[in-house]
Parts: sequence; C-alpha cells; structure tokens
Amino acid sequence: MTILSAIRDRFSSLPSTESQREASAAEADNGALPFAGYDRLDARQVTKELSDHSQIELEAAEAYERSHKGREVVLNKLRYMRGSEPFPAYDALSVEEILTALEEADLETIDRVRGYERKFANRPRVLETVARVHRSRLAIEPARDAPAYQPMSARSAPSRRGAQRRSGP
Repeated sequence: MTILSAIRDRFSSLPSTESQREASAAEADNGALPFAGYDRLDARQVTKELSDHSQIELEAAEAYERSHKGREVVLNKLRYMRGSEPFPAYDALSVEEILTALEEADLETIDRVRGYERKFANRPRVLETVARVHRSRLAIEPARDAPAYQPMSARSAPSRRGAQRRSGP
C-alpha cells in the first residue's frame, strides 16, 4: 500500500469535500466565525492571517466575509488564496506526512505541491524535500522531448518557380 493510498483511506471517513463546503458555508451563514478572533481583526490583519488556514477555513472565511462584512480587500485576497490542494486532505497532513507522501509522488504531484507550498505555507522542509525528490525523479524518468522548434526563416517556403508558374497563364 502506498502512502498516498493510505492517506486517502485515512481521510475517506471524513465528509466529502462537497459536504465540507456546504457545512462551512452553513456555519458562516449562521454567524459562526471562520476562525477564532476573526471578528476582532481589521482587513489588513485578516489578509495577513489568511495564509495560516486551510482551504476549508478559507472557504468559510469567504462565505462569512460575503455575508457579514464584505471588505473588498479581504475578498480579493481570498480569491487569490483559494485553490485546490495538491492531493486530497493535504492541508490536514503534518509536515512529516507530506514528506513521506512526496517520496512516492509522481512529477505532476511534486510540481503541484511546490506551487501550493510557495503560495501558502512556504515551509522550508517541504520545499527542500520537493526539490530533492524532483531532482531524483528527473534523473530516473526519461526526459520528454521538447517540441521541435523551427524559426520562421527556416520553414520551407514555396519556391519562386512554383509561385511563378501558378500566377502565369
């Protein structure tokens, strides 16, 4: 059993993403705060604090902000921050669990983790492991051929003789 399948099994008993979204939106509609102390923070403080929260909490913050305060700067930051996790339940994993999952991940997953980490948590241990595992995967997997490039001047143009024959009677 791979670590990714173990993680999926571990979190399969959790409510689905759709039901989590509905629950967080319902909580926000009922006036529940997205995270402790949210109502005491000004817009600048909220935007600074958002990077410490999971996608589910960001969704709850967005629903709460839309229904209660409507601060444009906060909504813009939330729009930027919202995105899908690199793999299911990523935000719920500890750094050690992420590092273990990276050891078995494919290049596409590694790239998604790198982008997600850079945008959100920016944890040095995770980013160092991403770089190391990415280098080792590239050494193992054959390089994909880049598409053939030809400058415009090298492309074959119709010969002048052929062009003259077509235009003549």
